[in-house]
Amino acid sequence: MRGGQLEIAMNLSLLGFDAAFDQTAVDTRKQAGGRIVISVLVFLTGLTAIPLGALVAWAAIYAIGDSTLWIATDPRRLARNPVFFRTLRLLATAVSTCAWVTIGWLWWWAPGETSRVVAVALTSGVLLYVVRGCHRSLVHMLTTGLPPAVILLVLPFTLPNFTSELGLFWSMALIVVFAATSGLNAWRGHRALQATNRALVDKQHEAEAASVAKSEFLANMSHEIRTPLNGVLAMAHVLDEADLPPREQEAARMICASGEMLERLLSDILDLAKVEAGQLEIEAVPFHAGDLVRNVAALCRPRADEKGLPIVVEIDAAADRAYEGDAVRVRQVLINLVSNAVKFTTAGEVRLALTVGTDDRLRFAVSDTGDGFDPAHKARLFDRFQQADGSITRRFGGSGLGLAISKHLAEMMGGVLDCDSIPGTGSVFWFEVILPVGAVARPEDEASSSGPVHAVTRVLVADDHPTNLRVVEIILRGAGIEVTSVANGLEAVQAHAVGIYDVILMDMQMPVMDGLTAVAEIRGTEARMNGPRTPIIMLTANAMPEQVRAGQLAGADAHLAKPITPASLLQAIADVAVGESVAPDLARAV
Repeated sequence: MRGGQLEIAMNLSLLGFDAAFDQTAVDTRKQAGGRIVISVLVFLTGLTAIPLGALVAWAAIYAIGDSTLWIATDPRRLARNPVFFRTLRLLATAVSTCAWVTIGWLWWWAPGETSRVVAVALTSGVLLYVVRGCHRSLVHMLTTGLPPAVILLVLPFTLPNFTSELGLFWSMALIVVFAATSGLNAWRGHRALQATNRALVDKQHEAEAASVAKSEFLANMSHEIRTPLNGVLAMAHVLDEADLPPREQEAARMICASGEMLERLLSDILDLAKVEAGQLEIEAVPFHAGDLVRNVAALCRPRADEKGLPIVVEIDAAADRAYEGDAVRVRQVLINLVSNAVKFTTAGEVRLALTVGTDDRLRFAVSDTGDGFDPAHKARLFDRFQQADGSITRRFGGSGLGLAISKHLAEMMGGVLDCDSIPGTGSVFWFEVILPVGAVARPEDEASSSGPVHAVTRVLVADDHPTNLRVVEIILRGAGIEVTSVANGLEAVQAHAVGIYDVILMDMQMPVMDGLTAVAEIRGTEARMNGPRTPIIMLTANAMPEQVRAGQLAGADAHLAKPITPASLLQAIADVAVGESVAPDLARAV
């Protein structure tokens, strides 16, 4: 916008001759019925003191002004030509205002002692309307308020003996001053409110931009950290499964354990950030509660076996059924609780129980025989980066994020997470939630038992990162699978067009053509050629829920988030080879 145009726009805004003026048009149209009723009453009352011809002339002027006002405030017309109809509205307002001033003037000269009181009341009423309804626009307030203000100040001078009516003049002048100051203050208040609203809108836009930037940062950091971590963890697991001397075997296992801890910490930090940003989503899908509990116990049992701790599972028959809920998030909470119980228990046992409590609440309880904690420490347990006391971090490690995230997740699912403990005896943590009964869900143990991977002989891998390509090649060739590697989505599309593959592993972020576009191209080619559908797994460091959905929409059959292990990769390939979808484990990849 040029300097002159900007100055004109600023002046129009200052006068209130802008979009804000249009907003008052709605009120003007709503008040049309009230104005008609008042004008009819004024007309009927005027018949007692004013000549009929004068009243008819007044009514005609008023009807013209108010009808034009109705036309000028039509929102459809305003949208087509705002400047013209704003101007027309001001002219119509001036005509209507002059009509009301005219009826006041007629009453002033009407016979009778009360006529002048009526005249002052009518004219003052117009000023009150100005203060109440026109303060949002300075030009509107001036157009409506000047005629009655001038008339109130002039009328006393029309009396034959003006000096004896000075009291009347000062009274009417006081009305004008009061109306003017009130209107000015109301206008200033409205301007200040507008400025505050604009500031709030600006702050909201800044907050939204910051939220978007934060989300992009989280997605980028997740991708950038998971990519090198994939090479470390995957190769560490390959070494761990190799026939190594004891010393090297121990080193490989330590690398695996440390890498898994790093991955868990990364997931916890990203999880917490998404909770704070309100970007964490809760889904409702059928799952078998009893099998989920058994699966969690099986996942945590190897670590417990290392410490000689049995994990005892108790499942109420009434709860051993299918429910509708977010199985991934329920599993995440339980894994955190059981892992903590194993970590902080040196002797005794860990017990995982599933029961149906009051109001049909599912109750997951994890108890241990660890050191426990006192009520003062309990108050801090569910705060981020907090543990019962500082010595726990030194003895057992941990970031202190797990319980804070678990509590957020429980509340997002409409449940509650709480605990009790007796120092020196042990602790019990429980998670209660009301979930609707669902259809028969596939048991957790069946969900993890897919066909043999040896049914897959040829795999196409697309990834622009040499380390990731090499990791996948080593794992798959070690399983006797022939691997074709390409560095971008376009090469993957071309390779698919000339070759036959049992499974395609596709990265998301690649040069030339990204993975999502490549998947869509492959699915389009298969549809046009009426060819067989090749299972595609998005093997990527992009693990956000929206990125998972993007892969599904593009046509991918599964999503496997990096870092991977040989077992997770081979299991995913086996799953899609027999037609099963692989859901991302959002408890570990957020």
